[in-house]
Amino acid sequence: MSIASDYSTVTQDEVDVLSIAVMGPTGTGKSSFINLLSGSNLKVGRELESCTRDVEVSDTFLLDGHKINLIDTPGFDDTKLTDTNILNMIASYLVLTYSRGKRLAGVIYMHRILDNRLGGISARNFRLFRNLCGESSLCNVVIVTTMWDKIDEAIGEDRERELVTKEAFFKPAVEKGCRVVRHNNTIESAQKIIRSIIQNNLSVTLQIQEELGRGLDISETRAGMELCREVFEQMERHREEIRGLVVEIQDAARSRDEASRKELTGERARTEAIISRLQEDSANVTRGYRDALSRMEERLKFAEASAAATSTRNFTAPGDSEEKNHGHRNDHTGQANSPIIQAVAATENSNAVWEGKLAAAIPLVGFWGRLAVMLAPFSLTWK
Repeated sequence: MSIASDYSTVTQDEVDVLSIAVMGPTGTGKSSFINLLSGSNLKVGRELESCTRDVEVSDTFLLDGHKINLIDTPGFDDTKLTDTNILNMIASYLVLTYSRGKRLAGVIYMHRILDNRLGGISARNFRLFRNLCGESSLCNVVIVTTMWDKIDEAIGEDRERELVTKEAFFKPAVEKGCRVVRHNNTIESAQKIIRSIIQNNLSVTLQIQEELGRGLDISETRAGMELCREVFEQMERHREEIRGLVVEIQDAARSRDEASRKELTGERARTEAIISRLQEDSANVTRGYRDALSRMEERLKFAEASAAATSTRNFTAPGDSEEKNHGHRNDHTGQANSPIIQAVAATENSNAVWEGKLAAAIPLVGFWGRLAVMLAPFSLTWK
C-alpha cells in the first residue's frame, strides 16, 4: 500500500530529534530502560506479562547536546496480541515515519541474560527481528543484555560468551556488525548505550521500511514471509496433535472410558480452535496492515490539523544542568510532552475540550511529539 505524497517531508526541527527504536521479547525491560533515560512514564510490566500493547514514543530528552526520543514496541511474544497484530502495528509506524523522510539513528534489541539459551520463543523473536531489520542495517543494531542484577556474574558471563560465539544465537548478527553490550539498570549504563549509537552519526533504513516503501505487500516482505512460515508450522504441529488425540479418543471409546473420552474430546476442540485462530490470523495479514496504516494516517492528519489552528512555538532545549541530572528533561522540556498526554487522558470523553488542548500543546514538540500524542488517546489495540 503506497503512502500519500503529503507525508513526504519533515521540518528541520523534526530532523534534529534522533530516534532510536527499542525492540525485544516481553519482559526484557524495554519500557523501564526508556523511562530511565527519558523520564517518561510508560507502563512497565511485571515478570513476563506484557504491558506494551502499542508503539509508543518517549518524551524527548537531551544527551550530550542531542535531542533524542525512544520508540517502545511490543514483543512478538506478546501475551495479549497476536504476532500478526504486532507486525502490522510496528510496520505501519515505521513506514509512515519513513515516508515522511524520518530515519532512525539506530535500533536496540533487548535480551534477558537470565534466559539460559536462545531457544523457542526467544529464537523466534530474534528471527523476526532480523527479518524486519535486514542484514545491511545490523551495523546500527545494539543487542542489550539485561537482568544482570538477578544472576551470578560468572554464570552471566558464560551465557554472554555463548550468545556471541554460537551460530544458533547472536554470532551471525555480530559478524554483520551488531554489537552486544550490558545494561546494569543505572542511568550511566543506559546513557553509555545511547552514546555508542549516536556517536556514529549515522541513520538506518530498516529492510521492512524499504520493502513497504517500494510497494511490496506486507505478506511479501521478509518479516511477513517469516511470520507466515512460522504460523504454518504451528498449525501443522497442532494438526499432528489432533491426529494423536483422535487415536486416543478411539481407544477410550473402545475401552468404554467415558471420562477420558470426554477429556480428550475437549482437548481436541481446544486445539482445533487454536488452528482456526491461526488460520484467521494468517489470512488477515494484508488487511490488518492496511487498516493499521490507514488509522495512523488519519490520526496524524487530525493531529496536524489541530496543530495548524495555533501558532508554532519553538522547542525549549534543556540547559547544561539538565544533562548533569541524568539526562532528564528540565521543567521547560517537560512542558513539551507530559501535559499533552495528561490533557488527553483527562478529557478523552470530550472532543471539544480535547481538541483545544491538543492544538495548544502540539506545536511544541514537532512530528515525533505529535505522533506520541496521537498514539496515546487512540490505542492501536486489537481485541
